[in-house]
Formats: sequence, structure tokens, C-alpha cells
Amino acid sequence: MRSVVVTSTITLASAPPDVWPLITDTDRANRLVIGSSNVYRPIEPGSKSSARFVVEARAAGFSMSYEEAPFEWTLNKSFSVYRKMRNGPLHAYTYGVTLEPSRDGGTRATLRLELEPRHWALQPVARLQGKRIVAGMARLAESIDAHLRDHAPSPYLKPSSPANAERLDFARRELGKRGLDAGVVEAIVELIRTAPDADLVRVRPFELARDRGLDGRETLRALLHAVTLGIVELRWALVCPSCRTANDQVTSLADVGSESHCQLCDLSYGVELDRAVEATFVPHPSVREVTNRMFCIGGPWRTPHVVVQAVVGEGEARTLEAPSEPGRYRLFARGGAVASLEVAAGAPARAEARLEGGALSPAELRVAPEGQVVVVNATPAQLHVKIERLGYATLAATAHVVTTMTEFRRLFSKDLLKPSTPLKVASSTILFSDLTGSTALYTAAGDAAAFRLVDDHFDVLRRVIDAHGGVVVKTMGDAVMAAFVDPLGGVRAAIACLHAFEEFRVDAANGELTGIKLGLFTGPCYVVTANDAIDYFGQTVNCAARVQHCAETGQIVFEEDVYARLADEDKAKLRLIERVETRVKGVEHALRLVRTRLAVDVVSERAARAV
Repeated sequence: MRSVVVTSTITLASAPPDVWPLITDTDRANRLVIGSSNVYRPIEPGSKSSARFVVEARAAGFSMSYEEAPFEWTLNKSFSVYRKMRNGPLHAYTYGVTLEPSRDGGTRATLRLELEPRHWALQPVARLQGKRIVAGMARLAESIDAHLRDHAPSPYLKPSSPANAERLDFARRELGKRGLDAGVVEAIVELIRTAPDADLVRVRPFELARDRGLDGRETLRALLHAVTLGIVELRWALVCPSCRTANDQVTSLADVGSESHCQLCDLSYGVELDRAVEATFVPHPSVREVTNRMFCIGGPWRTPHVVVQAVVGEGEARTLEAPSEPGRYRLFARGGAVASLEVAAGAPARAEARLEGGALSPAELRVAPEGQVVVVNATPAQLHVKIERLGYATLAATAHVVTTMTEFRRLFSKDLLKPSTPLKVASSTILFSDLTGSTALYTAAGDAAAFRLVDDHFDVLRRVIDAHGGVVVKTMGDAVMAAFVDPLGGVRAAIACLHAFEEFRVDAANGELTGIKLGLFTGPCYVVTANDAIDYFGQTVNCAARVQHCAETGQIVFEEDVYARLADEDKAKLRLIERVETRVKGVEHALRLVRTRLAVDVVSERAARAV
């Protein structure tokens, strides 16, 4: 049966890299042009097809199901998708867009839709529907161009469901009463009131903050408070480490298991709280009814870190275009086979990798910018392969970030991990403090006065740790254990803690009898619910405790490589006493540390100010 092919070529004033992020947002594009959502079901095990999902859809009054192959694309140049129909009026459907730079800095965009009807009598219907779809996509491309060129409204910004104005006014008042930033509160209220449904099914706080020029942690704080007011709901998305899209979603941390599986990548992975679990938000139904419907799950927009993706047939070789920007990338094949790809000037113009037995060989490839990367598929199935950027910033509010916020521990004390399921954090900075002289303090001041000083010093440290993006995990006797996402932030907090304590003990009764010392260490941890609270354990915690024991009163001890990474302004606040090494049982290498203290004597500085 002869296919029906409909094409349209339009000229846009905007350059391909500007058009690309919007025209490849196929979920939003289908909402506007196609208008009907789809149901995605995992494809049956044992299929040799590259497709990972069977899609149930409606179009032109027909119900149909089809196998959707992974999209194929080259960044800023072209993308396409092939759909093999299982029923309905078509055998197959192929849609693609090519973007070519024009001499005047604009774009020549070619849209192509190929429909293969099951019967010749359906050709007129297929042609009519094909022209309608391509015309709609062409109008959308022109609207995108107008938005980029003339700052016209984005075609994707039309709200599709009404918001409850009374509930939003309540949110504005109540969040304001809690002392949250007024600009952040207004941004959240306006997002819920005006944004299209597509922007509200998965609100990412750090992404919202970036787009509105707001502080990320303050935006996250406000959304956590909004959950307790019934304005938004908290969802935990399980994120694939390869495609970095959410392959599952749960409403409680207790429902997060230790492993997950991405159907698209055919990849099972261990769940790590700082990489694979992300906090997202959706309006509460009483505020705005947002239906989580999918219109497309595979467009390039969903995986912006992937610069090239292609399907390679059984026994075939496929040539991919290497990225134009030099750097380190990763070649990934469905199922988890990976190889390192270095793009560098002077490298060979062609590199070849062979996919066989669940592995890519060689494990390391080098190629020139825009050179050829040839992938030979020696497996008995069609597979998609992709070239991924490394170190792509995801703007994810990971579970590790959220659980290191005091608001979360205070407001969501029941949303804890399953006690029997410790989850890994790939990197966490653990801080231990210890109040020195406490034995003499209890002897000289008595139990009541000594206890009061110890408790007050906890408050001093807790305020500083909170202000520096950390959280007090627990107190033990007269010691504090805290956790931070970033080692540099942990050191800045330690400096501030030591300074604040020195100020505190000047005014505290019997403060002259005490001192404080601090130690920090960074590494992988396990997080678990213990005594109805989130706690950390593992070798990193043991190392952090050992590092703190290496400190003396008034000192901060931490890793030498972290000290080297500190900004000059942070180093200026410290005086380096010495570099030391210590060993910890179970750790193969000695810990290389620095012993530091504050660069200024806080007590003397305060006395000088008083004079």
C-alpha cells in the first residue's frame, strides 16, 4: 500500500538552537495540535522491537494502539518518531522535523508526516488528517518563532483548567504569616493560577526558582509549607540515572524501595536519595484540578542531556554524528551498556563501537567534533543508543536535599523511610561537634546550670546549621551530628558555628569553662529511619566522628582536598595550623586532613569593638 506523505517547509527568523527546545517539546505540542491524551503500557517481555511501550490513542474518531519506537534525533538539527500500528486505520506512522540554518541566521524548518493506510479507501482520510496535523504543527512553529523573535506570548502558556481564587488568597495570607519570602509566595500563587496543566503536573522547585530569579531553597521551603496548608501535594519521583526522567511516582518516602526499573532504558538501578529520588509538587485538587495525562513521553525535550539518539537494528551498523562541542560524553545502549566518549580537536574523524553480550567495546572512544560514531549492533534485537552529556545540571530537589531541611523534618515527621529499607546517598557531608570542658562545667556550675548552657549551645548551633543549608540529625550528650549536601557548605557552616559559639560563650554564665571543636567528612552514607527520625550510618559517619576526635578546642578539622577547593574569602576566615593524617578501621587509605582555627580571636575582637 502506497503511503500518504505530507510535508511543509517554513522559514523562521529564529536560529535552530533557539527553536529546538520548544519545537521538540512534543508533549505540549501534541496537547495543542492533536488534543487527545494517550495511555502508555509497558511492551510485552521478549519483544525484539526497539519499542518499549504500547500506546492506546484516539485520532480522527478512530481508536488505535501502536508500538512507539524511541525518538531519533541530533541536537538542533532533526528529530523523528516511527509508530507501528497494532490496529486502527493505519499500518504505520512516521513524523519528523528537520531544522537547517539559513544564511540570515534563521531556520528553514521542514515538517514531514508519512501515513501508511491499511486500505486504499482510507487514503483520502489519511491525507486530510495528515494535512490538518502538519498545518497545526506549522502554525505552532510560527508561534514559537513569534515568541522568540517578537516576545509574543508562548503558545504553551494557555491555562487549561481554572484555579480556586479563594484558596489561593488563603495561601498568600497564610504563607506570609509564616515569614516566607513574599516574592516566592507570589510566584507560587501565580504559577498555580496561570500556568498550563503541563507545567503543573510536576512542579520542580529549583527549576521554578531559576525561571523566576528566586532562591531555590526558599522556594522549596515555601512549597513544603504549602503542602501543610492543603495548597499543593508532595510527590516523590523515581528518576532513571540514564534518561533522567521519572519512571515511577509515590506519595511517601516509605513507599520508596531500594531498587527501581526504567522501562524506556530497560535498566534496573539502585535507588540513591541524592540521585534517583526527586521531590515534586502538584496543586491540591481543591485549588486546581490538574489531570496528569500524557500526550507524548519520548520527545527530545524530555531528555535535554541527550544530544544524539538513534535506533540500531539487529545486525546493523548505525552512524551517529558526534557533538560539536569538545568534552567528555557517554555512549549508552538500551539495557545499560556504556562506553566513554571523548570529543576533542585532533581526534580521529571516525570511531566505532560494537554492542555485543550486554557490553560496548571498546570501553573508551575518541572522535573529532561532528565526527562519526559508528555503532554495530551484534545483538538479536533492535536497540536504541544515545550520546549523553556528562555532568548535566538537572535542577532536581533530591530527597537528600529535602531531608536535610529542618522544615521537612518538622512538618513531615510521619513521611519517613521504611524502617527496614536503608537507602544510599552517594555523597553527604557529616559534621560532628563536641562541647569540651563539660565535665568541669557540671562540677563547677552544677547540673541545672550546666544543662541549661548545653541546651542553649544546641540552639546556637542549630540556627547556624539551618541557615547554611544543613540539618541537625541528632544530639548526643553534649555533641551534635549534622548533615549537608555540599562539603563546602558544611565547612562554611562549621566556621560560622565556631564563630557563633565564641560569641555565645562570652555572655553565657560559666561559658569561660567550655569550648567547642568540630570535624567534617564527606562520602557515601546510608539513610534509615531510627527512633522515628531520619538518621545516617556507615563508614562516612565513622570517619566524621574520628575526624572530630582529631580536633582540639576551638579547631575545625576536615579533608585536605575540601580545603583546597575553598574560596579565598572562606580561607581568609581560617588559620591553617597543620596538615595531618589519621587512619580509621576499615578504611584502606589514611585520611588526609587539615587542622584549622578561626583567623581572628572572637573574644578579643569583640572587646576591641566595645572600646
